[in-house]
Amino acid sequence: MAAQTFGRAGDVEFVADGLMEFLRIASQAYPDFNKQMRIAAEEVAQVVVDRAKSNASGQPKHGPNRPGSSGRSQAQAVVDGLRARRDRIPTIKLDHKRGYVSASRPNRKRKNKVTMGQVFFGAEFGGGQSPRTKQFLRHRGRQGYFFWQAVRDSKGFIAKAYSEKIDLVLKNLAKGAQ
Repeated sequence: MAAQTFGRAGDVEFVADGLMEFLRIASQAYPDFNKQMRIAAEEVAQVVVDRAKSNASGQPKHGPNRPGSSGRSQAQAVVDGLRARRDRIPTIKLDHKRGYVSASRPNRKRKNKVTMGQVFFGAEFGGGQSPRTKQFLRHRGRQGYFFWQAVRDSKGFIAKAYSEKIDLVLKNLAKGAQ
């Protein structure tokens, strides 16, 4: 099974070829399988979220301090919207509709409210080329600053830990079935 990672708009799932068919068959064989796999997969995804938070804490603040500024980088603010989601496969979700917290320009003073989803990509991949993206760090292409870096760094861990969690859940269910 070749592991692959895919994602869109801050949502990332970690899957392997044939995994969905295996999960379907196992859930039919063991009624409690889905519930236990959701808990186990959430634990694996939470490790990646924690690594992304660690990466974001190391990101520099872009631009000079403004009066009333929190002193946090955009990455540090946006990463608070990432959550490990309870699903059968490790899934991370960005609360993209949640308001972006800015001490210097709060949403209550804006005509158009700014959300985490609007700031995530600029904080993750940078900008700076157009006037609309000057507030972000330098553009780094597909490399990413905090989230995708955590995903790439955790790729081996995810495959190993998720496989171990599947084995553990199946062993526990097999013991209970006897």
